[in-house]
Amino acid sequence: MSGGLPSELPPGRFFVADLEGCRVVTRDGDEVGTFLRAEPGPSQDLWVVGAGDREHLIPAVADIVVTVDTASRVIVIHPPEGLLDL
Repeated sequence: MSGGLPSELPPGRFFVADLEGCRVVTRDGDEVGTFLRAEPGPSQDLWVVGAGDREHLIPAVADIVVTVDTASRVIVIHPPEGLLDL
């Protein structure tokens, strides 16, 4: 059978919809906010993370996104210095 969506994604892959509402924390355990949505960018997607009345734009790249655990609903990031200050 072909033409349909796969029932399972390969390890390390996920649907963006599965990330909505996930907690986003730093490697050090600091709370960043909640995953809201992904915005397409020219080089990579930007993940929009809501934190109160702020929104952080997190580049969806391996150097920043450490782990994505959809079962636990937690995304761990290692943002470069200053990224969360923008």
